[in-house]
Amino acid sequence: MRKHIYRHFLFLSLLGLMQFVVAGCSSSDEKEPLKPEGGDIPSDKEEYTFLNVEYRKWQNGTFQAWTTADSQETRTIDNMNWYTPSSDYTRTAWGGRIGLQPSSVVGKEGFFRVASCGGRSYLLDPDNGAVIIHGIQHVRPGESSAHKETFNIRFGSETRWSEETGKLIANNHINYISYGSNRIEAFPAAVRANLLTPKTQKIAYAENLYLLRTFMWDMSKNLGYAFNDDKYNRLVLLFEPTFASYIDNLVCEKSALFAGDKHFIGFYLDNELPFASYQNADPLRGIDLKHFLALPERYKAAREYAEKFMQDRGIVSVANITKENQEEFRGMVADYYYRLTTETVKRHDTEHLILGTRLHDWSKYNRRVVEACARYCDLVSINYYARWQPETDFLANLKAWCGTKPFLVSEFYTKADDATYKGIKYANVEGGGWLVRTQKNRGEFYQNFCLRLLEARNCVGWVHFEYNDGYDSDGKASNKGIVSIEYEPYKSFLLPMRQLNLAVYSLIDYYDKE
Repeated sequence: MRKHIYRHFLFLSLLGLMQFVVAGCSSSDEKEPLKPEGGDIPSDKEEYTFLNVEYRKWQNGTFQAWTTADSQETRTIDNMNWYTPSSDYTRTAWGGRIGLQPSSVVGKEGFFRVASCGGRSYLLDPDNGAVIIHGIQHVRPGESSAHKETFNIRFGSETRWSEETGKLIANNHINYISYGSNRIEAFPAAVRANLLTPKTQKIAYAENLYLLRTFMWDMSKNLGYAFNDDKYNRLVLLFEPTFASYIDNLVCEKSALFAGDKHFIGFYLDNELPFASYQNADPLRGIDLKHFLALPERYKAAREYAEKFMQDRGIVSVANITKENQEEFRGMVADYYYRLTTETVKRHDTEHLILGTRLHDWSKYNRRVVEACARYCDLVSINYYARWQPETDFLANLKAWCGTKPFLVSEFYTKADDATYKGIKYANVEGGGWLVRTQKNRGEFYQNFCLRLLEARNCVGWVHFEYNDGYDSDGKASNKGIVSIEYEPYKSFLLPMRQLNLAVYSLIDYYDKE
């Protein structure tokens, strides 16, 4: 128990707290909010005073009852009874911590790299600062009619929008964003400087190549027929004879957009590929050997790959396939995907990192899939939903499965029931995030989730999904953003987000103490 380790700290007065200075973060020298002044902490004080935060799940087409079943040990910074902000830090313009000595570094000098410092994983920024990513996704104007209506009134131009948004990002110590186009592109020239180089800091970004997905989208044009995603697992397309040359051309074209860009961390290869389903029950959501063996002539290359697997192992019939056979086949397909795609990217881009495939659902819990990703990518990215906080056993598994490679949480969020558009409450039925009561509760969820990630020394950060609230074609709104459909910042959510983002290195010192 950390309780015994820190017992000699517990009688220290909070009057002696040192201010946490953030170099270059603000012209007014903003500092981390200090804990309230008070007397000595009682010797029997627990490490955390936990919160109970009510939430509800959207499940089987309906909202479940409000509950605190999984959230009864919610952590927040203000309720960390043993935590005292540590000494001042000097930071680079990127927000990277100066002075840590890396024991290993992967990547090209002058660009973002992966490093280990004192047994903890970081990204090294172009100025050699040790960075933990705390970002948001899809930073661009909304495309719905509701978004456009407010955009035209409030901003009138993308330049004006990007000026305000760049300030919002910097003021809340967000150090990473993405543009998020389905057909990968860099930030447009009209907004790039305002978003990536606001006056107080530099911002990093990364984008998704969507290699397999783009091949699937373009099949009608390239092969003369469309892929039936409702009938077959899209990973069968890996074995199409034209796939390798297609992605080679795609990477050649798209990597040129980011050549020499020091703000660009690197590429995600794809998003949420269907490697594994719950209990291997859905062949469309998870690689299934029997599914591959039953493929029609049109996809004979994938079928023949599965048939050769059977022959090489002397498996005489489908009835003889064991669970271990199934997992080995899954691992082989995953290995083939990651080897082919990473080799392709590295052939065209030697400056930037490869950030995995944003594993989600049951794929992220599959050992062979995670191991295959870690074997070839510079880090393992996961989209982390349907949990109030990272599971302790899963974090331990990630440590074992990733080996020397770190992981990044590339998506997570929860929505609030108090969000409204023109006085009407959001439907909040779209997306994977759970629902809490208020924006303040969203901030409590954010802090709890990220504090637990900081305890995992192989996590290099997290990316909140997303910048803007959603509004679908049916007029249903979803509270995913840090700003509303009307581009109003959620201050009660951003306050705890900012508090944690600003305290990351101080919190690391706390968790890393022996």
